Amino acid sequence: MARRTLLPIAGAFLGLASYYSLEKKDPIFSFWRHRHHNQSNSTEPVFLEGFRNWKSVTFVEAKELSPDSKMFIFSLGDPNLQLGLPLGHCIGFRAKIPTKKHPEGEIIMRAYTPTSKIDQRGTIEVPIKIYYKNVHPNFPDGGLMTQYLDTLKPGDLLDICGPKGKLTYFGDGNMDIKGKNYKIKNLGFVAGGSGITPCFQLIQYIIDNSEDIRLSLIYANRTENDILLRDKLDEYVKTGKLKAYYTLDTPSETWEYGKGFVTQEMLQKHLPGPSEDTLICFCGPKPMNKMLINHLQELGHSSSHFFKF
Repeated sequence: MARRTLLPIAGAFLGLASYYSLEKKDPIFSFWRHRHHNQSNSTEPVFLEGFRNWKSVTFVEAKELSPDSKMFIFSLGDPNLQLGLPLGHCIGFRAKIPTKKHPEGEIIMRAYTPTSKIDQRGTIEVPIKIYYKNVHPNFPDGGLMTQYLDTLKPGDLLDICGPKGKLTYFGDGNMDIKGKNYKIKNLGFVAGGSGITPCFQLIQYIIDNSEDIRLSLIYANRTENDILLRDKLDEYVKTGKLKAYYTLDTPSETWEYGKGFVTQEMLQKHLPGPSEDTLICFCGPKPMNKMLINHLQELGHSSSHFFKF
């Protein structure tokens, strides 16, 4: 009799342990559980099933954002289905693309961040800068994946998977970075080129949900035409919910913002100073990221309070 009583109790404990283990390991489970205010451990189905589980989406169209950037729109195959991407995470793209080494085709994988809202249903939107051949002297072949995406026709399939990321934002300044919990009041961002996408993902959510988080952005590009999502960023600036400062390698004579690389002086002037409730997030080319780490440390920011997407 006692043994029969203990069996369901033991099962309950095992189920509970499994539940919290799943929450710790699975960012989708953890994010949506927090998003639903811990009311239930069950959520509606989402498209993504993990970073090793590839699924096909259907290409719908690509809208031009700039001479070399487009907003790629994909269908999830069900108008009621959400992607299920936790804030702070990215998705993987996979395609078989001919290369010099493998003319018959080689599996190429890249990571991208959608900027569609997390509760959008049926489709996702991913802004992507296309690196064409014979444009940059250091990269004469251009970008394998981005040029492949530029050839897609409506109805073509593409493999994606996810989520992947080390930062999960739960809302109202609460986040997890590599297993450590944070409560943030000031979020500063530094982006270079297409590195704006993970930054925009958080900015959009925080502003759309009227969260009491102070937001600052420094965004570096080659030319003014390269500033992705500028219309939406400027709209946020006009509301007073975002401070944004742009810097360009080759600005026009009438340019009113910064010129050249992101400097330590720019960081000090346009981003929040170091504190326990401040986090600086950045995403851009490797040389920029390396330089930012040095600048932030010299300004007194703890390495636990800045994060590279």
